[in-house]
Amino acid sequence: MKTPPTPASVRLQRGFTLIEISIVLAIIGAIFYSILKSQAILSDARAKDVIAKINDLRTATTYFKQRYGYLPGDLPNPAGYITVVPALVAGTGGNIGNGSIDGVVSAAGVATAGTKAAQAPWQLYNAGFIGAVDSGNPTHYLNTTYGPIQLVSSATATTLVAGFAANNRAARNAILFFNLPCDVATEVDTRLDDGKTTTGSAQGSAACTGTNVLPVYAVPL
Repeated sequence: MKTPPTPASVRLQRGFTLIEISIVLAIIGAIFYSILKSQAILSDARAKDVIAKINDLRTATTYFKQRYGYLPGDLPNPAGYITVVPALVAGTGGNIGNGSIDGVVSAAGVATAGTKAAQAPWQLYNAGFIGAVDSGNPTHYLNTTYGPIQLVSSATATTLVAGFAANNRAARNAILFFNLPCDVATEVDTRLDDGKTTTGSAQGSAACTGTNVLPVYAVPL
């Protein structure tokens, strides 16, 4: 004769109740929400940092031109205006004083040494319009935690971000950011432009999907 199950064995054999399953799912959902929320907050903070750099560089170049009559890097005889040791030299790579921050910049964000693009941050820094540069990297004085920042002509920007000049006919120069995470670049674009990194005045060099890194992101200076 089969022995009737004891209360203990009944408890061992029964499955989870709907209430228990609901509690577990709610806990899992709360954990995932916290993770996603933390990532969103982090992306937002990083985007604000990039936007702050854009605003600082726009303001700095505006004041530089108001003081000296030329854009940084495009200033003729900078040693005659800004006294530092060693003396500043005029940038190369285009006609000096033409209003364009000329110079070749590689896809990795490295400017050709001595060009107006390479000299621009150095002149801004020595004139007191930006607070810090990486003086050990004269081909990319400015950087984010992800990669270099360059001030360049619209023509240079277009070699790296196709369509930039066409979408920014009034802009003679640009700010380039290299290797921004896609979530950061998209958040920046949402705040500055149309939220799409392949259209509008602010553009990336490739489509931004998922957690990819955007090689180059250009905004008008």
